[in-house]
Amino acid sequence: MSEKNIPVRVENASKRFRQGDTVVEALKEVTLDVAEGEFLTVMGASGSGKSTLLHLIAGLTRPDAGSISINGEILTGMSDRRLTMFRRRHIGIIFQSFNLIPTLTARDNILLPAASDGRILEAEKALPSLLSRLDLENRISHRPDALSGGEQQRAAIARALINQPAIVLADEPTGSLDSVNGQNLCKLLREMCDKDGRTIILVTHEPSVAIWSKRIVVLKDGRIISSFETSGFKDSHSLASHYQGIVESDKRNGAAA
Repeated sequence: MSEKNIPVRVENASKRFRQGDTVVEALKEVTLDVAEGEFLTVMGASGSGKSTLLHLIAGLTRPDAGSISINGEILTGMSDRRLTMFRRRHIGIIFQSFNLIPTLTARDNILLPAASDGRILEAEKALPSLLSRLDLENRISHRPDALSGGEQQRAAIARALINQPAIVLADEPTGSLDSVNGQNLCKLLREMCDKDGRTIILVTHEPSVAIWSKRIVVLKDGRIISSFETSGFKDSHSLASHYQGIVESDKRNGAAA
């Protein structure tokens, strides 16, 4: 594939964090390509490094070694200011905790990235169709505390999409939702991939969420231990069994080494 068809490239990325006197290796020489229009899920237990990987791809933190390329541009050497501007224009981020500003209406929360980037007129033209798709037309004048959990998450998705990013990152986006709203969100993300051609990277530990993606990468102790397509699984239960088998096999291999 050409660079154009690989909008996300991670090469030998490592990241360490200090906790008191201890150094924790969150990621260990991770290499990963994500194709244009791919819906990729990163699975792993708590502490496996999956959120750290997402934050590196988002440019929210920098690797200690290796590089991250988005649309052919290496993030590692960018200044903080340039990185912020680049992220606004190319990457949409959906957080588990929504991160809506409580004093702003849903409309103002959604338009905030566009206003910060000087693209408010363009965003206002795109807003009606986006609200219609997310079923938020009648809720845009409400502040976050007057919205349900599902509505707050849809507002957060609209905010992530308002600048028309080619890449969407979702960090445990269903964690604060009930099962119905969680599955509705997964369906929406899959539609964004299939119909809009967006490249989506989602982090989760839930097989019922991961089954909506096209490919799954499994992280354990900061390293990739497996990558597989979801097309061969009839439901989340069979996927969960396969995932657990990967983790157990890696554990046995580690014990034998």
